[in-house]
Amino acid sequence: MTKHIANWKLIKQIAIEWMSKNKNKAISLEDLEKLFIAKHPERNPVNVSLDTRMLTVNSNSRLSYLYIFGCPSSGKKIRNPHLENNKEAEYPRKSSEKNEKDFFFHIETEDSSLFERYNSEKHGEWKIELDRNNINKLKNI
Repeated sequence: MTKHIANWKLIKQIAIEWMSKNKNKAISLEDLEKLFIAKHPERNPVNVSLDTRMLTVNSNSRLSYLYIFGCPSSGKKIRNPHLENNKEAEYPRKSSEKNEKDFFFHIETEDSSLFERYNSEKHGEWKIELDRNNINKLKNI
């Protein structure tokens, strides 16, 4: 039995391959979806857009995944009431190329939605933190 690989990992792999062949040029969401369908016809492509945005440091959509995919950071720990059994999540969580889920940076154009490989020197650092109402917020720092 083969081990199941999450769609977001496949998307990331597709992007790495495509970018290495195209001189690290940004890829459109449309191209990512087409490549995903071509490489993995047995998979449902419905979440390619959502999974891509989950991997994007400057996408507010990733805030929805924080409770599932939040990773440790150097920030202080707080209790997150949305987690089962009062598990703790660490905040603030800063972006880092070392974090496997901090992969893309989103560039919006008139014609398309482009995603390039995240580079903190070029794109700056991004932080996920809780505001006064315990709502996740994304901030460029």
